[in-house]
Amino acid sequence: MNKIGMSLSRLWLLVFGGIYLLVFVWTYAEFIVPRFSWQHFTYSPVPERNALALALSLLPLLWMPLYIDRPSVLAVWVLYFLVYVPSVVVGFHVLSVSNSIPLFFWVLLGSMLLLSLLPLMPRVLLPRVYVPRDWVITGVMGIWGGGYLYLLKIFGLRSLPTLSRIYAVRLAARSVLSSHAGIIGYLMRWLNNAFNPFFMAIGIQKRKWIFLGLGILGELLIFSFDATKSTLMSVFYLLGLYAVLRWKRWRFPAVLLFVGAIALFGLALAVDLGFHSFVMRTYLLRRVFYMPGLLSALYYEYFSSHPHWYWAHTAFGRILGLLPPPGEVAKTPSFLIGEFYFHNPAGNANVNVWGDAFANMGNYGVVLVTFGLFLLLWLYDSVSLDHDPALVYFLAGMPIFALTNSAFLTVILTHGWLAAILLLWLWPPEKFVAKRYVQEGGEGTEVDGLPHLIGDG
Repeated sequence: MNKIGMSLSRLWLLVFGGIYLLVFVWTYAEFIVPRFSWQHFTYSPVPERNALALALSLLPLLWMPLYIDRPSVLAVWVLYFLVYVPSVVVGFHVLSVSNSIPLFFWVLLGSMLLLSLLPLMPRVLLPRVYVPRDWVITGVMGIWGGGYLYLLKIFGLRSLPTLSRIYAVRLAARSVLSSHAGIIGYLMRWLNNAFNPFFMAIGIQKRKWIFLGLGILGELLIFSFDATKSTLMSVFYLLGLYAVLRWKRWRFPAVLLFVGAIALFGLALAVDLGFHSFVMRTYLLRRVFYMPGLLSALYYEYFSSHPHWYWAHTAFGRILGLLPPPGEVAKTPSFLIGEFYFHNPAGNANVNVWGDAFANMGNYGVVLVTFGLFLLLWLYDSVSLDHDPALVYFLAGMPIFALTNSAFLTVILTHGWLAAILLLWLWPPEKFVAKRYVQEGGEGTEVDGLPHLIGDG
């Protein structure tokens, strides 16, 4: 693209970004705050505050990538929409920010700048050991089948919970998890965020519909166990992500994200107002778009005047012998915030990667986690080289979304980043399989026509 074309694309990005931000603020003031003020959502129509929030929200659009053409760029844009903008807009009102902008928000801006440099990083072709695809599939199916048999033994076969029973089922699942070994929690998230998307990608990529069915069935089973809304939406989210990115041949214009977001807000409000309901505002707009910003603000407010945790509650902290702040009885910062602000000792107010980083080490923690996230995304970009984009984005989809509501270490170990990287590393790329086929005496170089379970030798 020439410089004129890039300038026009950047201009359109700023125009539609500005329209989206106006819609975001208007929806927040007119529909979110009046309904959910009891959750600490506040809004004050101070022109200077709105102007500062809009300006700080627009600034990253001056340098962010114009096209989504690798998984790290998708992650950066998800963080912009679901963490950065909500943290700035909601945070400014909850914290009553005036002319003096807290350093925390400048650190977030710097984090967006650093992560936007990822497309400039050359990807490295990592060494790999050739493992036949049938072996990988057999191993994954063994873990998948054994894992679900184990979960069915613990939870039993259940029907899908209705929206009115979600929190009751979730509390019951938390009780079950607390009474068993911690591996159950890891197993459920690995299945939900890595193994099921892996099957869905293989099913679509190779037109092996039984694998697509297994992936969808697996997601529904997890939802019946723990009733997490992200699990329920994961099938629609992953299939939608695949359809949208494939539509533009895996080079998706970022400006269309704003067009889609504006349309989504309009559709959600139209459905709620048309059916006299609050479902879309409660479970989509509030939970996905505004709650991450509220929790960022509450974490900032609380841990600006209380001791940091320095990851003492994590496995990493326990290995190093770190201790929680003196006199603290909450198990984690998320339970502490849940009790302090929402008066619910059992409430797990899990926050995004940057909010959690601030709870552990303040602004230094945000900087440290951003560098760690930069390396993680670069590693995933590198391990995804030569792989089919469908597999790459299916495996990255849920771990990327987890960045908006989970801690950095939790995202790596529990929510699928490590599992996704291992699966991509073990799964031979198309070019590698074709090369091996020829070396072993095959007459052609096409992979799709090969025999065996998945289509390679």
